Amino acid sequence: MTVIDVHTHFLPPFVAAEGALGTKPEDGWLAHPEGFRYPLHREFFDVPAKLEQMDRTEIEVSVLSITPTLFFYESAADEAVEFARKANDALAEMIGESDRLLGFAHLPLQAPEEAAKELDRCIGELGFKGAHIGTSYAGGRPLDGAELDPVWEAADRHGLPIVIHPYYVGPKPGLEDFYFTNTLGNLIDTTVAGSRLLHAETFARFENVPVVLVHAGGFLPFQIGRLDHAHAQRQEPRKFIEDPPSSRLDRLWMDTITHSDEALEFLHSRIGPNRIVLGTDIPFDMGDADPLKRVRRAGVDEDAIGATAAALLRL
Repeated sequence: MTVIDVHTHFLPPFVAAEGALGTKPEDGWLAHPEGFRYPLHREFFDVPAKLEQMDRTEIEVSVLSITPTLFFYESAADEAVEFARKANDALAEMIGESDRLLGFAHLPLQAPEEAAKELDRCIGELGFKGAHIGTSYAGGRPLDGAELDPVWEAADRHGLPIVIHPYYVGPKPGLEDFYFTNTLGNLIDTTVAGSRLLHAETFARFENVPVVLVHAGGFLPFQIGRLDHAHAQRQEPRKFIEDPPSSRLDRLWMDTITHSDEALEFLHSRIGPNRIVLGTDIPFDMGDADPLKRVRRAGVDEDAIGATAAALLRL
């Protein structure tokens, strides 16, 4: 079965060369207006370099998604819409260079109607396999809010996955030190977004949208029992759902990025290979540079999770 990486990032080549909406290249790094920056690895924007990296890590197919620092949900809507179209066109050019590369659409969520149109365009015209969005948008608005109905409606029509990834930018109170913005903040954001979807009306209203949580679902798979307990004891979790949140876990897929064999073993025992897909987060420093070794050590069937990804992407 094909080894498919559903969580690996790209930079539009024009961003790597010129910057965009406040980001700018500086001495081999991409600098963000908030002050952080990261290296401009060639695997971000150079197809031969990406394919070489895939060969080294035994990855046969990669589904590229934009680096989450370029979601630009705080930008003006017209600028965000223009950037999304340009970035998606750049991704289409990149994946056109190799049949080993696929794409997830970037959507300007602060303009939901335009985001829905862009998803239709990316799937219908560019051949993308779904979309890649933040855990929240526009200053912390949740994904289950009614404002995003046009996006969920478009995704529901296509039946292809929505991949949810932490945005990373913005204030992170209490997480400023020790790189906690990434090591804890990303997982917290994923946990909150996934938990909201398990409790909200979204899954009942849009039944044909598979959702992928990166970074192994954050803390969600390890604390689902606590959510179920609260559902049994309190009224608040039962606002929209009668059954416990765990009854909806089959609407979520999660990737393999745990950085721990034991954690991956638990995830596999909790949700099974038909809900797990391979992820690397390459080429960021928090990626898994040798993902199949961990999958094998954890006793996860690589053929089974490859088949799961292929079915999810309708390959």
